[in-house]
Amino acid sequence: VAARARARVPRANPRALGRRAPRSRGAVSSGAAADDRATDFADASVIANNAASLDGKLRTLVVGVEDAQGDERLNHRNPTSGTLFKQRRWLDDYVVPGQQVTLVDLDSGKQVTLPVSVSPYRARATAPNADVSVVEFLVDADSDDGDENFFAKTQPPARLVVSRVHGSGFENPLFPKDFNLKAAVDAGHALVLLAGGARGIGPMRAALEWPVVASHADKHPVTLFYLHAGARQSNGASSAFVQEWDEWRAAGVAVVPLYGEKTQSGDAGDTTSENSSDATSNALSDASSAVLAVRTAIAGGAAAEFGGKGRKVLGDDPSLVTVLMAGLTREETKTMFAVFADTHRVPKSNIIALPETKTMF
Repeated sequence: VAARARARVPRANPRALGRRAPRSRGAVSSGAAADDRATDFADASVIANNAASLDGKLRTLVVGVEDAQGDERLNHRNPTSGTLFKQRRWLDDYVVPGQQVTLVDLDSGKQVTLPVSVSPYRARATAPNADVSVVEFLVDADSDDGDENFFAKTQPPARLVVSRVHGSGFENPLFPKDFNLKAAVDAGHALVLLAGGARGIGPMRAALEWPVVASHADKHPVTLFYLHAGARQSNGASSAFVQEWDEWRAAGVAVVPLYGEKTQSGDAGDTTSENSSDATSNALSDASSAVLAVRTAIAGGAAAEFGGKGRKVLGDDPSLVTVLMAGLTREETKTMFAVFADTHRVPKSNIIALPETKTMF
C-alpha cells in the first residue's frame, strides 16, 4: 500500500501548535511550503462523531475550526490602529476536492492526515458570519492506522489543532500543471470516479458534492465505482454514505458499489477469511470481479438501479473522459489504468489521482 501523506508535526508540545503563525498577505495553501504547513495551525474542537455506515465502523468526524470572519461590510477587513487589512480565513484555503488537513489531538498529541469529505463551504453557506468553519472527515474504526482508530473514537468536545488545508487535489504526476478536475468539467468530460474503501470514498464524496461537479452531472455522464464497499455478506451495512447514494443518483450520478474488503496487507479481499490462502483467493476473486464490473459497465452502461440516467459511462468520445482514482491498491491502480488508457484509449493525461495513488502510476 502506498504510504499515506503525512505532515510531520512535533508531538512534544501539542498545545504550542494552537498558536497560529502569521500569514503572508494573500497566501494560499497550494503554494505554501511544507514547513509553513507544519507551523500554521488553528484551534478546533470535535462537534460530532456520527456513524457513516450502518454498522458504525465508519465514522464522520465533524470538526469546528476557529475562523474569525471580521466584518462582512468591510469585506473581511478589520480596523486595527486606524488601518484596514485583509484577514485571510482558514476556509479560504479549501479550493478543490481531494485536499487534506492534519488533525492533532491536544491531550494525547496523536495526529492523522485525512482528506476533507465534504466542502466546508456547505456549512458556511447557512451561517456566513459565523466565527467557526465546519469540516467533515471520514475515519475508519477498523483501520490499520492506530492514530486513525483513535480519532474514530474521539467524542465532543475534544480539543484539537488543525493544519491549513493543503494539497492540490486530483492530479496526474506526469502532467501536474496541465490538467485537473475543474479543467475536466470545463471541457465537458464524462467523469469516472474509482474509490477504494474509506480512503477513497471520503474525497470522492467531496468531489460529488462540489457544486462544479454536481451541476455537471445533470448534463454529462458521471459514474462512481465504489470498490471495497464493505464485506460481501454485509448487504451494504459496512458501506459509507449509503443514505446519500439515492441523492447522488437523483442528481444524475451512477453509483456502482463493488463489495469485498481490503486485507491488512492492502490487497483486495474479504478479511473474514480464516487463513492467508483463503484471503489470497478472495483477493484475486474480488479484484477480478471489480475489473469485470467496470468493463461491463463501460460496455453496456451502468445497470438502471445504479442511476446515471442510462448514459454511457465513457460518453461518445474517449478523449473527452476523465478518470479519478483514490484509495485503490497498487495492483488495482495499474489494472484500472490499463483498462482506461490502453483498452479504451482515454488519454493518460486525463487519469488523475490523489497523492497516495500518484506514486503507483
